[in-house]
Amino acid sequence: MLYLSLKTLHLLMAIAFIGTLFFQVFILAPVSRQLPEDMRSRMSSLLGQQARRVIHWVALLLYGAGIALAWPHRQALADPLASTFTLLFSIKLLLAALIIGHYVALIMLRIKGRITERGMRLLNISLLVHAVALVFCAKAMFIL
Repeated sequence: MLYLSLKTLHLLMAIAFIGTLFFQVFILAPVSRQLPEDMRSRMSSLLGQQARRVIHWVALLLYGAGIALAWPHRQALADPLASTFTLLFSIKLLLAALIIGHYVALIMLRIKGRITERGMRLLNISLLVHAVALVFCAKAMFIL
């Protein structure tokens, strides 16, 4: 029952995480470009604050459940080329680490005041691509 709960939590948080990225890249960014600068700036600020409040919890639950689900398979990482499962598992973990790296880079760029609207858009696109690749690996692990 714990495994099912963790798996469900992990799946729901992945949906929330990728859904947020999808919304930002394909809906919010194109619409905001059509708004006047003052309105776009205000909307961006308010949405950014709310998204950060929510996404931090989503990421914490997503990664927490992911670590709990991955823990029993940690021995498989000793030889990542031993099977398709272990190779995909290793790639999935690498992609998860790269996503964390994106967020660390974003935090550093924000602190230094060096992130532009274009940079944020490119970062969101990169995050979405990495997240979709991670989902592909996750699904393929149990099929291939």
